[in-house]
Parts: sequence; structure tokens; C-alpha cells
Amino acid sequence: MDMEVLGRLEARPAREGDIDDVVRVSEAADSALDLPPEPIREELTWIWHLPTVDLERDTRILRDGDALIAYGEAIWKHPEEGGPLDLSVRVHPEYRGAGIGSWLLTWGEGLGRERGSDGVRTWAADRDASAQDLLRSRGYVHVRSAFTMRKDVEADEDAGAPPAGVRIRGYKDADERVLYELDEASFAEHWGFRPRSFESFNEELHGEDWDPSLVLLAETSGTTVGFVVSFVFEMCGYVGILGVLKEWRRRGIGKALLRRAFAELAGRGSREVRLLVDTQNVHGAVALYEGVGMSVYRRYDFFDIGTSHAAELTGGAGAG
Repeated sequence: MDMEVLGRLEARPAREGDIDDVVRVSEAADSALDLPPEPIREELTWIWHLPTVDLERDTRILRDGDALIAYGEAIWKHPEEGGPLDLSVRVHPEYRGAGIGSWLLTWGEGLGRERGSDGVRTWAADRDASAQDLLRSRGYVHVRSAFTMRKDVEADEDAGAPPAGVRIRGYKDADERVLYELDEASFAEHWGFRPRSFESFNEELHGEDWDPSLVLLAETSGTTVGFVVSFVFEMCGYVGILGVLKEWRRRGIGKALLRRAFAELAGRGSREVRLLVDTQNVHGAVALYEGVGMSVYRRYDFFDIGTSHAAELTGGAGAG
């Protein structure tokens, strides 16, 4: 730990006016690893305006004079439902190795204990060996990975046709409860799922970049069986959620929803579409996305400390 560097840094919560500097730090950190860009600004804007997020409590920036050189966020999006606190740490590459990442991890872990979360979950890019070594040295356990997948789309992207007997329609205000119930049922068997309230789901969904005209539902025999929620970001279109009820999977409904979503995003000017998917999804999600022309863009590895998932993988050694 470089005490001289740490000693001259100013640490304080992030403010709205810091977002440009935080984005620059994140982009510099990715560039140093030769990682392709992600929509960092949109993600930060969404997180900072969630109703459960308090910038004063949940964020820290470090400045060296006028330069913002590191950022940490420790977010517990659904404290009433339990689960781990999500901790993210970004350090400018010129300041790596000085103990700044360790300082932010210690801060976030302390906040997790203070708030009573089920441990802490953080992430590192798959090629960031030094960050992964640091996490393991602190007792973190690699519990899961996720891909960002992408696809180029054309202005006249073919929306395709749904399977026989299936209708894809737009979202209406009266569908709020339907969408919530579909989400809960579609993801009930997924890794890390925790039931949440209708109010919590709605507040998170209706955050920054929410556009109800980019929500589509699939119906058959008078029953709504699937849905997709998309967003338009500056650098790409983004499929935020895709869900199909278990008994209606492997019938082409998910593929039909995706192709329609791609066409809608292309019609809004997007020339690229991305999404995030669990690499170990047991319901064939990765194969589904590959089947509509998507390919892996980036991989993120998730690490836990003190969670039930860490304990399962270590025979109890990861709990605490």
C-alpha cells in the first residue's frame, strides 16, 4: 500500500456533477485492459437515481488534487428482500497498485456489515488478473460469470413473424401487474433469484431510460406468456429483460420477441444491440442469443464474500 499516495487523496461521496469524471475513470480502466466500451454513463445514471440509492451513503470518489482517480459504489437495490450488497470499484490505471482498490473494497464491505446485507458481491473483467488476485487474497470466491453479447442491426431490420398462434403486442399501462407476474414466474428458477414486491419491481423498471413503447408482450390462447423490455442508449440499443414462462419455452417465442425488439431498436436509430446474460444459464439463453446472430462481446466474473453462494462453494469457508 502506497501511504504517500493515499495520504494526499480526498475521499467523499459522489455528486451529480461528478458523473463525467467517473465515466472517464471507468473508460480509462477498460481501455488499459483493451476492453471494448460499454454504456457506462447510462448505467451510472440509472443506478444513481434508483429510489433505494443514496449517493451520500452508497458512493465514494477519490480525488488527487483536481483529478478524480477512483470510484466505488456499494448498492443494495432491494434491502427489504435480502441478498448481497453489490460493490463496484474502478481505479484509474495510473493509480493502480497503490492500495486504492483495497481501500474502496474495505469501505464497501464495512457498509455491507453496517446495513446487514447477505455479504458482498463484486466483479472484475475476465482479463483483469490483478483485480481477481486482489479479490481472492481478501477471501472472495468466484461464484458466477456473465457475458455481454452483441449484434449489428440494419435500419430495415426484419422483425420476423411469431410462431403460429402467438401474437406479439405493445405494452399498455394496464399491463403493469401482468409484467411483474411474468417477470417473477419467468425467473423463479434462475440463479440468485429472490422474490420482490410489485412496488420494488415497478420503481426499478420505471427508472432512467424507461420507454414503455419498447416493451413487448407475447400472447397465446388469451394468456400472456412472454415479454421483452428494451432501452435506447447513446452507443447501442439494449435488451434489459427477456422472459418466457417455463411451460412455453423452446417454441420460438423468445426468438420472436428478440427479433421484434431488434427491429424496434433499429427503427429508433440503433445500429447495434447488446444484452447481459448469465454464462451458466441452464435454460439455453446463450444458445438462444447466438441463434439470433448475437456473439460474446465481454465477460464479467462475479466474486462473493460472506454470501450463501460463497459458503456453498467453499463448504462454509466463504461465509462470515
